[in-house]
Amino acid sequence: MNSLRQYLLRFRDFQKNARLFIYITFILAVSQSVFGLVYNLYILKLGYTREFLGTLESIPVFVTAFLAVPLALLCVNLPLKKNLIIALGIAAFSALGLAIFPSKAMLISFRFLSGFAGAFMAITAWPLMARYSTEKDRNLVFSFQFAFSMLAGFLGNLIGGALTDWAAVMLSGGAESAAAYRVTMLTGVAVMAAAILPVFYIEEPLQKERVPIRLDLGGVKPLEAFMVFLPQIMIGFGAGMVMPYVNIFFKTGFNLQISSLGFYMSLMPLSMAAGGFIGPWLVKKKGQVGAMITLQALSIPFLATMGFSGLILPTVAAAFIRTMLMNASSPIYSVFMLSRFKKEAHPLASAMYTACWSLLWALGAKLSGTLQMDFGFTMSFLITIICYCAATLVLSRCFLRENGKRTPPAGRGGFSPAAGATDYLAGKEEME
Repeated sequence: MNSLRQYLLRFRDFQKNARLFIYITFILAVSQSVFGLVYNLYILKLGYTREFLGTLESIPVFVTAFLAVPLALLCVNLPLKKNLIIALGIAAFSALGLAIFPSKAMLISFRFLSGFAGAFMAITAWPLMARYSTEKDRNLVFSFQFAFSMLAGFLGNLIGGALTDWAAVMLSGGAESAAAYRVTMLTGVAVMAAAILPVFYIEEPLQKERVPIRLDLGGVKPLEAFMVFLPQIMIGFGAGMVMPYVNIFFKTGFNLQISSLGFYMSLMPLSMAAGGFIGPWLVKKKGQVGAMITLQALSIPFLATMGFSGLILPTVAAAFIRTMLMNASSPIYSVFMLSRFKKEAHPLASAMYTACWSLLWALGAKLSGTLQMDFGFTMSFLITIICYCAATLVLSRCFLRENGKRTPPAGRGGFSPAAGATDYLAGKEEME
């Protein structure tokens, strides 16, 4: 208990801008969890098909995919505070539009805007966190940010479920309706708008000399880079088939009340946080590649149980464990991926990976929405299982031999937990 108290007291030693950003991402994650809990259900309640929902889910991620590399090349000279205000302002505006304009054209337009906001947030969060933390406290700053975001996701889902229950009683005699969902979404928008306020207290130094923009992978050939990206973008395609629709899967598959759905969805951020503790321990035992193979292989039976058990408790338990295992693997892969490139090539390599992952995730989300019209979730889960198996096989065949021989140099970078907040803006879940 005393160690935990000392750990929490370290928060006060962080630079002011780092503390402010942690506050911002906490508020943002609460708002997006409240909004996201009912957003898919709201679209279906309006009378739209799951195929159209798949289109809406894929749009912001396509936008992020196409903007990731260009913005990465430009972001080195962009003022981070202004970028943050722009990202949050556009995100709040687009979420407001989604909540109050039900026509197809407006929904599509505001999803494009949300993707633009997500792309801006993606190029801002990591540089800001890195700039306002020292080498000594950087890992701790990121750990706090990740933990706060997961706690916010847990609270946001609980709040969203309870709020929708209350709105349903007040507006439609207890029956869940588009109006009740809209109340919850508008509450999420209001909380998101509040996240802009702490940004104005961030103090940025005057812009220094401009850094030249470089398009360089540090001598790594495009084919070699593609093989490094391939396992995880296969995971991304599979995740896109299922993860955007988890709330619909639980809601329609088990006829849950919205408060129960909020509770079950609130468990997922907790499982993601638990996964963050498993990964480093397993890397020490098996090395990076061995740890990724182990975690991904173990997640496959739980994915199958989640998709095909037909019973609520085994499904929830399997979803919790699968999410924990896959999110333990994700940061390990990020460090592994960056270790293949020289330090100066990290921004471009990360942007290329983000573009590839986002593109495949969006294609998976779009395809899944179409398949659900005829097959429900059966085909989506089968394709996801195949993708996870194939990704694990590629890791084994291509990289297992060198496992343990390649150690990432100190300071080469790694997984940014700040991505947890940016993924909400980009329209994709962190859950893989």
